[in-house]
Amino acid sequence: MLYTTPTMALLEHAIDVSALRQSVYASNIANAAVEGYSRLDVTFDAALTQANLQTASSPASSNALPLETAAVVATGDIVKLDEEMAAMAKNALRYQVLLNAFERSLGSVRLAINEGRS
Repeated sequence: MLYTTPTMALLEHAIDVSALRQSVYASNIANAAVEGYSRLDVTFDAALTQANLQTASSPASSNALPLETAAVVATGDIVKLDEEMAAMAKNALRYQVLLNAFERSLGSVRLAINEGRS
């Protein structure tokens, strides 16, 4: 995708990772009763924070953050259904916020393309 700003690139990757995280939570919940199943988690927040700091320090550069920085890892913990459900709800809210922010960014681009006309 052609990004107009580094922020839009970060938003897209954060949305992708949030969707991945939702599927991992669903997998954890589905396998909670399986003997020997180890809880999975997605690591991405540290990479996102680092990319955000780099973008803030040099706003002119486009630091595209590859999705490969997100990794699904086994934590070794057992699945606790109440914690997984809470994490899933929190992630769903995060996903909606990210989608709204991305849509607002696209709305600004549409407005610029249409030169302010309705």
